[in-house]
Amino acid sequence: MADWSSAARGSACEPGDLERHPAARSISSSVFVGSGTGAVRCAELAMETGQIISAALCGDTIFAEWAVRANIPCMESVKELSSFLKAEPVDWIFSIANPLILPPDVFGRVRRAAFNYPDGPLPRYAGTHATSWALLAQETEYAITWHRIDDGVNADGVVVQRQVLIEPTGTALTLNLKCYAAAIEGFRELLTGCENGKLTAYPQALVDRSYSRDVDAQMRQGVRDGINPRKSCQR
Repeated sequence: MADWSSAARGSACEPGDLERHPAARSISSSVFVGSGTGAVRCAELAMETGQIISAALCGDTIFAEWAVRANIPCMESVKELSSFLKAEPVDWIFSIANPLILPPDVFGRVRRAAFNYPDGPLPRYAGTHATSWALLAQETEYAITWHRIDDGVNADGVVVQRQVLIEPTGTALTLNLKCYAAAIEGFRELLTGCENGKLTAYPQALVDRSYSRDVDAQMRQGVRDGINPRKSCQR
């Protein structure tokens, strides 16, 4: 049985970055980067805490249309976001289902911290189509992760990780739905940590890191169509 807690073992990173800022207990401003209903829901939760979303970089029309309705300025590109942050730094950046790699001059301009959500149990299954890869590997346990963005891609300190069980008849659809629910609950936990200034980032055990790339198109289509990959492929 896989142990997804290994990413958070060992000594914690200093909570320092948040503890050094007394104002960390009062969330004020953020930027959201991402796509889909997951980004929308997380942004809604942030606004419910009183947080001001200064801008959004939207990866699809779902998030973009919501941002327009919410009167949130939409950036057209990473370059535009970088220029915006240079003039108006924010406290937090939240990246959810974000296909873009943010350069250091973007997340380096936040006053407190930047966080990313990949739908995988980092340090394992970093990369794309992680849930499909987990099913093809016949995993029985999985997890979602919220981690800091400091220097690497999906390689920085883990702040929240939630376990997700995979059912014997599970498909990519059912696993993705479970991950969605776990991601939202994990974001609630992340917001609470941001509010009280007590977030702790734990280093990933990068020796256990695996990076998933594109899955064979035919097999991926089978997973999408609800075919149980355990019956159609071997490890």
